[in-house]
Amino acid sequence: MMTAISTYNYNKDKVNNGNRSKRQANDRRVERMMLRLAIVGVFFIVLFFGFMLMKGFAGGGEPAAPMAGEKVIVVGAGDTLWKIAGTVREEGDDLRRIVYNLKERNQLSSSMLKVGQTLIVPAD
Repeated sequence: MMTAISTYNYNKDKVNNGNRSKRQANDRRVERMMLRLAIVGVFFIVLFFGFMLMKGFAGGGEPAAPMAGEKVIVVGAGDTLWKIAGTVREEGDDLRRIVYNLKERNQLSSSMLKVGQTLIVPAD
């Protein structure tokens, strides 16, 4: 009778320990990635709210008091920015530039005017 002797030694503990350490390494990698994503998310949230605060405090809504050389006019019925710009325009001035300057100086978000509203005509 012949006896076969195998030199192959299968050790389950070594295989399981190897798999366990690979899983732990993958878990640590995932945890680090999640931490990085959380930090980036918090950074962008802080950045977003910072810009919102800056926008909220920028511009007071009311134009500054007229300076020397500027005129103050009161909007009448039927007045538009274009009509007002036409009355204050000097020879050779671009009407579009005057309308733009009126809107900027008076902090107007649209071209709509109300009767009785005061506008400051900037000095060039």
